[in-house]
Amino acid sequence: MSYTFEKTNSYTGVLHFEIPAETIEEEARKAYYADRAKYPIPGFRRGKAPRKVIEQYFGQVFTDKAIDELMNSSFKQALDEGAPNPVTQPAAKNLNIGEDGKATFDIEYQVLPDVELGDYMGLTVEVNEETLTDDAVENAIQREITRNTRYVPVTDRPIKMDDRVRFDYAGTIDGVAFEGGSQENATLDIGSGKFIPGFEEGLVGLSVDEEKDLELTFPEQYKKELAGKPVVFHVKIHEISQPEVPELNDEFVADISEFSTVDEYRADIRKKLQADIDTRNEEARMDAVTGAAIENAKVEISPELLNGEVENMLQDYDMNLRRQGMSLDDYMKATGMNRQTFIDLQVKPAARMQLTSRLVLDAIVEKEQVECTDEMYEEQLEKAAKSYGMTADALKKALNGTNNESIRHDAKITAVVKKMVESATFTVVTDEKTDDAENQAETETTENKENDQE
Repeated sequence: MSYTFEKTNSYTGVLHFEIPAETIEEEARKAYYADRAKYPIPGFRRGKAPRKVIEQYFGQVFTDKAIDELMNSSFKQALDEGAPNPVTQPAAKNLNIGEDGKATFDIEYQVLPDVELGDYMGLTVEVNEETLTDDAVENAIQREITRNTRYVPVTDRPIKMDDRVRFDYAGTIDGVAFEGGSQENATLDIGSGKFIPGFEEGLVGLSVDEEKDLELTFPEQYKKELAGKPVVFHVKIHEISQPEVPELNDEFVADISEFSTVDEYRADIRKKLQADIDTRNEEARMDAVTGAAIENAKVEISPELLNGEVENMLQDYDMNLRRQGMSLDDYMKATGMNRQTFIDLQVKPAARMQLTSRLVLDAIVEKEQVECTDEMYEEQLEKAAKSYGMTADALKKALNGTNNESIRHDAKITAVVKKMVESATFTVVTDEKTDDAENQAETETTENKENDQE
């Protein structure tokens, strides 16, 4: 068997094969001995008829099978020997068997597209970076104080702002209860803004066992079936608790941390926040040079390759949503999008960018001839383990060697991007908000208003 590979455009290639007649005949002979019992011939016991007799009745079945087998094995051998791997289903074409018994055929398939790299080293790029502020440090400390705040019941006064209330509520629209509008023994921190405007304010001044009807209106920006509608919530108060906020002092610090003084604790908070900011700033620089390198490159992505990436991303979206208790269809209904709109507006652009980024970075790795050292591998493994909430040893055990090449590949990508960062010149735009941790904490503690009232 011999073959040649020809690129017909940026992302399509053809393998041209030639198989000698003697190779085909040898494979056909094997097919005869393997399959002759499948072909009943009058006058012969099953499996005892000569090959020529069987072929007189059924045609060149053994030669046909031999060619099919040789086409498959030849393609596999070509890939094993370094022919480009397919990214779409291969198609066999132009089979021809000459008078001498020699067979020629083509296998056409799409391969990863050619990448025309532009500048990627020594770039000048703008990057948005953070700096740590004193406010961010104090806010982090305040969040810890809030986490350690306890609530104690009060019975000698009505509800006021910042109290925690346990109560029942039942909502009606035009006198009719609606789905999700009622709950018993709900808990609410007054002033948290979890309920629609006017609800929490309407509880202020009520006492334990007191009941009241709150006549309110759903906001215009709300669930479509409820937006802008008048609603009556009947509420009954069961318990009122007030916060006891701990004082920030050495005793408090010693109780919640390994430190003995407020100054030591504050210094540690600052150190951790700075480390987080340094990590985000490094990632911002890596993203900036990667984005510039992609912008400078030229890649033609085939519709088939893009569609395959879209399907993979859709599966990932659905799997991640199911972990949260909903399906992709549920999500699209909630956002008012149909499947095609969701694909066109969100998935396809992300898939194109993901493909382009991967192809460009792989091309840079190849051009720079980056090799993965043991140190690079261990560092990438540690990073991957952290993203999964695991230790490196636990991830090693879980992978059992099956994903080593993927981790080595990611390590090479990280190494080449770091090299690009080292060679780049950055124009820094400073962002002093620097409170991603605070925003995350607020996201974690603030529930969706709509869910709270359903």
